[in-house]
Amino acid sequence: MGTITTSYFTFTATNLVLQPKHFFSHNLANNTLYPSLPFSHSTTSQLKCRVKLKTFSIPTTTHLKVSQDAFTPTEESSLASNPPPAIGDNDLLIVGPGVLGRLVAHKWRQEIPGCQVYAQTMTTDHHDELIQMGINPSLKWIESTHKFPNVIFCAPPSRTPDYADNIRRAALSWNGEGSILFTSSTAPYDCSDNGPCDEDTPVVPAGRSPRIDVLLKAENVVLEFGGCVLRLAGLYISFM
Repeated sequence: MGTITTSYFTFTATNLVLQPKHFFSHNLANNTLYPSLPFSHSTTSQLKCRVKLKTFSIPTTTHLKVSQDAFTPTEESSLASNPPPAIGDNDLLIVGPGVLGRLVAHKWRQEIPGCQVYAQTMTTDHHDELIQMGINPSLKWIESTHKFPNVIFCAPPSRTPDYADNIRRAALSWNGEGSILFTSSTAPYDCSDNGPCDEDTPVVPAGRSPRIDVLLKAENVVLEFGGCVLRLAGLYISFM
């Protein structure tokens, strides 16, 4: 099981990190995001990660002609010979590219010219916006056979009936050679008295809050896959 540490993130007041064997490294001091060495824990640091190359294939649709006896492919083999795109060694998959996910995508592409950022969404409503930002969108789990070296799960629990299962599917999209990061919340910490809260603060007992139970279950899924949990206290955007 991972350990918990306290750090400060570009978009939050306080973050708590659970980290197992495979994890993101971070150094948030300069408000940038880029690949580097594994975690070095400090109170002022910047998120970093290193990714590795893995390729994936896209199944080619085959048109079928119905006969009385069987289904017979009618597509010429030459039409299926186009090679699928390859995932680069600095590419990233973001599940749930909302405010935080788009900021991460922007920083990632800014710090790693030439990389590709992929995003999975529940609907196609914002695909045009994502494409304009240089992000490659797709509907969640349609491309579940593809493997990515780095995965960040930013989707909130309110958008899905089975949050832990969605995170499990995201983890299955990870090739295991880079890192998978789940952006959770500091809500599991039992700070009902509004007092100080850190990594030593006990979590809310199971059963007290269904919402917190969902978060803790989701965190455990990520940790079981060897991923990293980043507990965010809040997100703030400066328009100054």
